[in-house]
Amino acid sequence: MTATPAAGRLLVVDALRGFALFGVFWANLQIFAGFDYMTDENRMSLFHGRLDTVANLIERFFVENKFMGLFSFLFGISFWLFLSRVSGRETSATTLFHRRIFWLFVIGAIHGWLLWCFDILRFYALWAVLLPLFVRTPPRRLLRLALAASVLIPALVEAAAAVVSHNAAIDYDALALAAFSRGSYGEVVKANWRYDWHLTLSVGQVSYQFAIFGRLLLGLYVARVLDLENLRGHRTLLRKVLLTGGLVGVVGSSIFAGRLLAGDPHDPWLAFCREFLVQGGQLGLTLAYASAVALAFLGERRRRVVSPLAPMGQMALTWYLAQTLFGIWTFYGFPHGPALMGKVGPARLAALAVAGYAVQVVLARAWMTRFRFGPAEWCWRSLTYGKPQPFRRTVSARASVRGGAA
Repeated sequence: MTATPAAGRLLVVDALRGFALFGVFWANLQIFAGFDYMTDENRMSLFHGRLDTVANLIERFFVENKFMGLFSFLFGISFWLFLSRVSGRETSATTLFHRRIFWLFVIGAIHGWLLWCFDILRFYALWAVLLPLFVRTPPRRLLRLALAASVLIPALVEAAAAVVSHNAAIDYDALALAAFSRGSYGEVVKANWRYDWHLTLSVGQVSYQFAIFGRLLLGLYVARVLDLENLRGHRTLLRKVLLTGGLVGVVGSSIFAGRLLAGDPHDPWLAFCREFLVQGGQLGLTLAYASAVALAFLGERRRRVVSPLAPMGQMALTWYLAQTLFGIWTFYGFPHGPALMGKVGPARLAALAVAGYAVQVVLARAWMTRFRFGPAEWCWRSLTYGKPQPFRRTVSARASVRGGAA
């Protein structure tokens, strides 16, 4: 059965989005720090200590692609919630949604082309154009499409890539590492632009993009078929997803983190099997994380642990962009900051991710007690509706937030 759309904000969705930002921050720090641009030989020569090895393994096993997948999954849920909130307005819900994602694409394009080529916002916007087409798709068919796009199609793409793969004439990783660590802002923008198109046109990006779209569809499916305002009614399902997703995730993440099944790169069958298991494992852990947080909301003590993440999720766009500014200032050469690119290993990056995220949670809580939206969310919302939106909270609303009502 299709659930009734939620009437207001869902604290569990906000908390999940805030939780997802932790993994996104940690994974992106490894890119900002230049670690992911290095060759395996450079990594081993610079960061060969046991702590760095363990921290890198943990990041690859538990974090990489799982939290961005969670972010994408939640975007699909948010699409359904948005439609429910704007229904009944003079402007149709679909028109408002398309206006909303147009401005999201603009924000993402500015972010990706002028600051950081790994921006995901513009791709969310491009894929989201298709989401209204699936609003009335029968749930079982929608689930099959979501799983196919999440796992099967990326595996087929990788199999095809194994047949037609060729070595790039330009070492884009070396180009990016040199420009970002030592170049002026103009040189950074140029290298960023070239690397962006290298990523966009690569076969691996095609696989990644289909996986993202599959998770958007899966979020839409979950929002449509489950009553997210009544998590207790789904306790058994959530436990099953936690267990099954965790087991599948262990298998797929072991292959990914351990670089297993990496035999003949031109064997399409091997490439298909590896990508199928890896994508299935990453999706499994993503859903296990979502289920774990949802189950935490069913217990009073555990709820107090995860609910403080909700303010972070309510201003997720602001923090996503702020994390980019922090990463560029900390690691790039041109802002005249610490310029730590290539000098910080996975262990210190993990510690920075935990400490930095804790600070963000505290700041988000303080901000959301005073304001209705984060700065970026306010701009995005005002552009969507074509007029400035109310920004500050009333005195009574502030007291309600401090009391935990959000």
